[in-house]
Formats: sequence, C-alpha cells, structure tokens
Amino acid sequence: MVSTDAFRSASALFVDVVERVPDDAWDRPALGDWDVRGLVGHTARAFITVLDYLALDAPSSVSIETAGDYYGSLYLVYTNPESIHRRGVDVGRSLGDDPVSAIRVLRDRALALVEGQPAGRLVSIGGMGIPLDEYLQTRVFELVVHTMDLGRAVDVAVPVPPALVEATATLAAAIAARTGKGEQLLLALTGRTPLPSDFSVV
Repeated sequence: MVSTDAFRSASALFVDVVERVPDDAWDRPALGDWDVRGLVGHTARAFITVLDYLALDAPSSVSIETAGDYYGSLYLVYTNPESIHRRGVDVGRSLGDDPVSAIRVLRDRALALVEGQPAGRLVSIGGMGIPLDEYLQTRVFELVVHTMDLGRAVDVAVPVPPALVEATATLAAAIAARTGKGEQLLLALTGRTPLPSDFSVV
C-alpha cells in the first residue's frame, strides 16, 4: 500500500529528528503551549491512535471516505484544543527518562501492526469507519508537519522527502477545499495573493 510506505517514511523522519533532540532541549518552548517533550508526545499520538484504533473491531461500512473528509467533517468539528494539548503533555510525560527509546518502541509497534492488516481494512473512529489507507494519510500529515515543528524548535534540519511533501500538501489542499479556504490557498500557491499571517487549514 502506498500509504503504508508513506507512513513508514514519515515515521522514520520523526524518529530521526527525535534522536537528534539535545539532552537539554526537552523543556524548551516548541509549539504553542507545548514544550519539546509535549510536542513529541502529541506527535507520538500518530502511533498511539493507530495502535488503539486497530485494536478495535473493524466497522462494517465506510462513513468517512477520505482523509480530507476526516479533517473537514470530523477532526475540525469535534476536537477540543484544550484536550489535544493535555493529551500531548500527558503522552510526553509518559515517555519517561528515555523518550527516544520510547518513541522507537511506539514506531515499531505501529508499523508492525499496520503491515499485518488485510487489504481493505476499515478503522473505527468513534463508531465511524474510514479505510485504513485514508486514516494513515492523516497520520502522515501529523507526523510530517509536527516533525518540521520539532526541527524548528530544536534547530535541527528536517529534509522532508519530496513524496512526503506532496502527500502532506495534497491533504492540506483537500482540507482547505472542504473548509472554504481552497480558492484562497490556490491564489497564494500560484503567486496571485499572499496568505494572511494566521492562515491555517487545521
């Protein structure tokens, strides 16, 4: 599966940057109210949610058809920023005194589980079904974007492979199209008008 390959690549990118976090940087401010540990914890949820959701029984039908639909009709509607922040902090703390090793273990478990799934596997999210390939695209998005955030926070270069840039930007465009920001994004990408400083698709 192409998305499995992308998930593997994005996971490797994240782990590589986590391995290069300086020992004295884990309490450094990172993104919003997260310090580096909290940001790493939040990003690690890309592995944890895969493990948790694939442990559930597969739903009988698809109710979320694409990764864009996941963000446009579910994530952006039902998520709570305070809860997202708290979960990131909690996971960061749970990584313990050796967060690098803990992240490697989560990565390895998630990849092994994904690679063992049958073709056409559906994932249950709050009782709704999404194809595994599509759900993995959302995890790739989270891993790539937040790995870039992490690199900026700890002054580490993050050479994102072109295939991951394409996958992440494609999903960002899909989210923009579903949330009324598509034309604004297109105009900016083609050099017509700049984006406002607070523009975001998520």
